[in-house]
Amino acid sequence: MELKPIYLITRLGILVSISILVGSMSSLFLWGLEQIVWIRGEAPWLLYGLPLVGIFFHVIKSYGFTFSNGSANDLVTQINDDKININTQPGISGIYAIASTWLSQLVGASVGREGTAVLFGGNVAQLTLQKLNCSPQEKSIWIRAGMAAGFSSVFGTPLAGCFFGLEIRTVGKIHWPSLIACISASFLANFISLRAWGTKHLFYPHVFLPQISMLFWAKLIIIGLFLGIIGLLYKRLESNISKLLVQLPRQAILKGLIAGLILFVLFQIPFFKSSIGLGSEYLLQAFQHTSNIEFAGSKLIATTLSLALGFKGGEATPLFLIGSHATSALSEWIKLPHAFLAALGFVCLYCGLTKTPITGLCLGIELFGPSAWACYLIVTCLVMYISGNTGLFKSQMVAKWIPKTPYQ
Repeated sequence: MELKPIYLITRLGILVSISILVGSMSSLFLWGLEQIVWIRGEAPWLLYGLPLVGIFFHVIKSYGFTFSNGSANDLVTQINDDKININTQPGISGIYAIASTWLSQLVGASVGREGTAVLFGGNVAQLTLQKLNCSPQEKSIWIRAGMAAGFSSVFGTPLAGCFFGLEIRTVGKIHWPSLIACISASFLANFISLRAWGTKHLFYPHVFLPQISMLFWAKLIIIGLFLGIIGLLYKRLESNISKLLVQLPRQAILKGLIAGLILFVLFQIPFFKSSIGLGSEYLLQAFQHTSNIEFAGSKLIATTLSLALGFKGGEATPLFLIGSHATSALSEWIKLPHAFLAALGFVCLYCGLTKTPITGLCLGIELFGPSAWACYLIVTCLVMYISGNTGLFKSQMVAKWIPKTPYQ
């Protein structure tokens, strides 16, 4: 089939538009988070705003504004080759995703940032496609590319971002028709964020592979089991909290007030003080010295509660922290370097729960170097299986060859 010049020019325009917009929005989003971390440090009394923000989110939701209900899981639902329902308000949805995450972070909710980046990346793609007569298959490809661009530019990991877009729909299957769009958008968006806007990402230490032996592989399996159990606990806790919160009053103002007060009271307990906000100041600690597993436990509870109560944001950064600190705490017991263990927990818990093993492999290589590449892949696959058949994105399909657990 011969491709007409107008077709190629139009598709190149889509790619450039998505990449520039998503890369720029990621830089703005990250800049805003930096300012919020500084502001909250100067004004700890902002924690008292949790009930007000809780009321705001629940009132907005109760009025049925469609832009307030968007999530990364909705995008996973939409990237179906048979049918694509384009969001009718993608611009507003993207702006709301950024603003609501900033607001949640400002008052100290324990939420992340990747969900927001993936969501506005997909929304930008939807906005670009609104006036174009594309097939459902092509729309699916560009939405994947937008998600890849968002992931890539918010973490500075273009290869991982590319495979995130390729893997996210079906567990155990890579959508090869999207390869060119995903890899181009991922690298170009990251380039725009770095070079045009000067975005700086956290620099992680290079991790080197310990001496290989049969005992080492046995320890690696134990780490995978450990992280898989944490992943299963995380999912069960969030699910059960959500079910309990259904019992709250239906009135939006009262429900939001109670939700905010619950989180406010939690953060008054000394055990949870370190779990307030994004927690980016703790990202390197697990690599510098053996961690305390209590922090991982407090972050797990605070994050599941924050998201279940209706505050907005992603789950990647909290899961990076939970995984890296939990595994680093095993260093003395399992006799492996704490930095190596922290890298495994950092990458494999999140990518195991998103069911994206190749993304985990690439993320580990881009952040910590290629030395332990096989370990990232093996442990991520173990977490994928042990944590259950459903991951963070409930709309994901599962390839037939993927083994199923006897529990969900």
